[in-house]
Amino acid sequence: MRLNDVITDCIRLKLSGAATDNVIQCFGGNILRKEKPVLVIEVSSKEILLWMMQGATNVHVYISAGTFHVNAMYAPTVRFPAARIYFMKSKNLFWFGHIGVYLEQNGIKLTPVDDASFSKLIDETGYIQRYKPWYEKRKADSRLFDGLLGGRLKNTAVDQAIWLSFDGKCLVCGEKADRMATSTVWGKSGMMIGMHLCLTHEEESQKQSILLNYLSNHLGGIVMFSNMRPLTTEEMLEQTCEILKVNFKCTIMKVVGETVTARRQSGITVVIRHQSPSNYAYIIMTPEGKQLSRVDSADHHIVPYGPDHVHSDLRKSTKNVVETSFTYGHICLDMKLLLKLIQEAEDKL
Repeated sequence: MRLNDVITDCIRLKLSGAATDNVIQCFGGNILRKEKPVLVIEVSSKEILLWMMQGATNVHVYISAGTFHVNAMYAPTVRFPAARIYFMKSKNLFWFGHIGVYLEQNGIKLTPVDDASFSKLIDETGYIQRYKPWYEKRKADSRLFDGLLGGRLKNTAVDQAIWLSFDGKCLVCGEKADRMATSTVWGKSGMMIGMHLCLTHEEESQKQSILLNYLSNHLGGIVMFSNMRPLTTEEMLEQTCEILKVNFKCTIMKVVGETVTARRQSGITVVIRHQSPSNYAYIIMTPEGKQLSRVDSADHHIVPYGPDHVHSDLRKSTKNVVETSFTYGHICLDMKLLLKLIQEAEDKL
């Protein structure tokens, strides 16, 4: 998800330049670094640049190494320690003249700044002092999300994430919030998106099948995933069988109700039961039918980020050892952990 795409969506929603910058601050914390006191975003058109200049703290032209940088700068804030600069650039003097005329015709007059003035505008000297408390606050706010992400990176198809930070407040209404909501978008891999919501908006969001659609609707935007629907039982079974055959190199033994039983060449049996993402089980068994490991969603163990959990080794000495599985209850996303359990089972044969 590129910041330029976020800006385009905000403008489509008719959010002002300042409001768009507020949204960018929510996303920008994911890429902000201690070594860089400014978040720079090169925009794709003079129209977008003009939009961002209306409401900017400062508009100017900064010349560096023979390149004209036409900048809309937003000053550091209490909840975001770095300045944000939305800009276009070129070495072409005629391009700069054209942009300058266009902006003046729309009421914007550029001020030239040198290195010293630029450093002062972004308050470079005070950045580290602002960054440290911001980083600690962000780390505390996202601790729950980071813990979930760590497990998802280890056990599922998730390989990236975005934490939409609003200074520990509800992303919808701005009230203090300590509840986390997440949504995962996936194709070949998954991206997990997390945010804080207050109790009211958490309950509202749960009425929508897709969290991102809820947020988009609430902001008056376009529903992003209007063509998505839950898979039917038949479609889920068909998908499960295909994954077991192609990705797990299994032979399908039987399909009974919502349960698929398959077998590897080694004799290891894999059982997938899926009634819903909150009611499922993955079972790995010996050729003789003895359970070696199991992942399931039954709410009978106290585990972080539960109730989904994994019994990695069901032999007598370790059968009561239970860990959070971090799984989704969707085999497409959960393959990494399943393949690991299968490999461990085959190593025990």
